[in-house]
Amino acid sequence: MAARTWRYGLTTNIVVFGVVSLLTDFSSEMIVPILPFYLIASLGADALIVGFIEGTADAVVAFMKVVSGRWSDVRGSRKRFVEVGYGLSTVMKLLFPFALSWPQFFGLRMVERLGKGVRDAPRDALLTESTPLETRGKAFGFHRSMDTAGAIIGPIVTLVLLAWLLPLSTEVSTYQMIILIAALPAAVSLVCIAFIREPARAAVSGSHFRASLRAVPRSLVLFIGIATVFSFADFPVAFLLLRVTDVVVSDIGQASVIAILLYVLFNIVYAIHAFPAGVLSDRVGRKPVILVGYVAFMVMGILLAATPHLLTLVLGFILYGLSYGMAEGTQRALVADLAPPEAKATVLGAYHTCVGSVKLASGIVAGLLWVVFLPAATFWFGAATAAVAAGLLILWKAPATPSASGPAPLPPA
Repeated sequence: MAARTWRYGLTTNIVVFGVVSLLTDFSSEMIVPILPFYLIASLGADALIVGFIEGTADAVVAFMKVVSGRWSDVRGSRKRFVEVGYGLSTVMKLLFPFALSWPQFFGLRMVERLGKGVRDAPRDALLTESTPLETRGKAFGFHRSMDTAGAIIGPIVTLVLLAWLLPLSTEVSTYQMIILIAALPAAVSLVCIAFIREPARAAVSGSHFRASLRAVPRSLVLFIGIATVFSFADFPVAFLLLRVTDVVVSDIGQASVIAILLYVLFNIVYAIHAFPAGVLSDRVGRKPVILVGYVAFMVMGILLAATPHLLTLVLGFILYGLSYGMAEGTQRALVADLAPPEAKATVLGAYHTCVGSVKLASGIVAGLLWVVFLPAATFWFGAATAAVAAGLLILWKAPATPSASGPAPLPPA
């Protein structure tokens, strides 16, 4: 048998989805690092409202994923849901700069996140069906790395645009222009989706949704519960960005620049680790890789709670990137391993719904702790909850072998 190259398992679909995610995150992450400052400076929000908006946005994504995942299983087609989801998000980004108040922005943000909820579970199922079983972790890791590469490019472009536009315009107008420009790479990603080839698969009965969920192995149900606990710890990234203002208290412009640089650092660390973490999980198992991610998040929370100094912020953002790189794609690969083949998107959607359903509560709790007590309380809350999740994961017994995939994958590119 010929030796397999590093490209084995990275089929055409995997590569195209990587490019689509790179462009989409390029777009989204141009907005994310300036979003809390835009909401507060331009639309009259505060830290509690920022937490409410972002937490609710994550919850909308979560609840939609199980629905779209089930629909794509029933229809026997996934690509259409992917197209609609990406298209809806792109249109809403074009409308963001025209919001006149935070409630208006909140409505647009909900619809934009609805698009993400429509596309994610069918896309993850397509990723699963487009690569051999033994390279599933690699495929998800590659996708996460490409996704995060876009998240590196986006904030850097935002930083350049801030330096160019701020001397020429007001802070509010600059934010609005950057958000409008951010819609352009999202529009390009829609063209790339045309190159996705969907593997042939049969539709399943639409009357057995509960039966599909009852077929989920108990070990997977327990793991999804653990991942949900960790998701409750993972408050919106806006709070990490706002922590920068505790270091730079006199100049909001300088604080936003430092926040963007740290956010780029987070994404670089995330991108560097996601692909190797997926490959490693194929070899040593998913559980130890995910556990490293949980522990990294816990230590990050402790550091940022203890002191707001610049050095600890740098270390905190590095650990935050390590946490995402090790856990994010690996958790999805583990769920795909254990999900029944005939309900792959349904179960992936249920996973996304469970881990996302707590985001609203997490954002509100984090915002309340920040406003009512101290910013440090938000990070102590995250660290303590992540420690609970890590302990539960240690006790969780991983199945010896993953289940087989459903449809035969496309040949490697």
